[in-house]
Formats: sequence, C-alpha cells, structure tokens
Amino acid sequence: MDIPSITRLLLRLTHALAAAAWLGGGVYYVLALRPQMRQADEEARALARAAQREFGRWSSMAAFLMVGSGVVMMWDGLADGRGTIAYVVLLAVKVAAAAVAFWLAGSFVRSRRTVPLPGRKVPRQPSRFDRAWLILMLGSVAFLLGVILSSVYPTGIGQR
Repeated sequence: MDIPSITRLLLRLTHALAAAAWLGGGVYYVLALRPQMRQADEEARALARAAQREFGRWSSMAAFLMVGSGVVMMWDGLADGRGTIAYVVLLAVKVAAAAVAFWLAGSFVRSRRTVPLPGRKVPRQPSRFDRAWLILMLGSVAFLLGVILSSVYPTGIGQR
C-alpha cells in the first residue's frame, strides 16, 4: 500500500469513528437519558447534566473530526474525476442532512442558554425532544448515506 492509500484509509476510519461517536451519543441521549431524566430527582438530573456537558466536549471534537475528514474525502473523491452524478447527488444529500443536524444541535445548545427578556414573547420553536429526534434522524440519514457512498465509491486502497 502506498501513502495516499493509507491516508485515505485513515481519513475514512477517522470519519466513521467520529460519526459513530456523535450519532451514538445522540441515540443514547434520545432513547435512554431523556426518558429517565423526566422521572429523576434533582440530584440525578444534576448528574445527567454534568454528563451531558462532558459528552458535549467529546461531541464537539467528533463533529470537528467529521467535518475536517469529510471535506478532505469529498475533495479527494471529486478531484480524481471518478465521481458520478449519483455520487454527487448522494454526497449533496448527505452533506445537507449533516449540516442541518449540526445546526440544530448547535441551536439546541444555544436555546438552553437563551433567557427571554421580560415582556418579550419568544417565538414558538420545536420542543427540545422534537429537535433531538430530528437531529438523530438527520444524523442517521447522513451516516447511512456515508455507508452507501463508501460501498459504491471505493477508496482505491491497494488499487493502481
């Protein structure tokens, strides 16, 4: 194997592991943590919030690694001229789903910190639970499209 092939493999592994961590954290949050927090006492909620803050650091790093490795892989996949129209369309849908999921995740964090000014109405937004499910669904779509893209569009590892 040559250096470019090893680099492509490492980029894909980084991208896949970061995606699994980010999406796995979302699955855990939506399916396990949120339902339990509704029934928990204040001490348990405080512990869960602390755990969420800590995972938020890991989640941010995973998002950074996903975007960074994804941009490099996207450029590599399109620059060699082997990207078909189907590849480009799937890639565009994947990028759009991921971008919206990241934006919603960012706005999810901001909405918890936002305190409305007295006397001002706050526009109706989806509840955090609805948004959490939407983030999870969009992240899953992006993840599955990534699996499809990596299956349909091989890395070229070991090929000449």
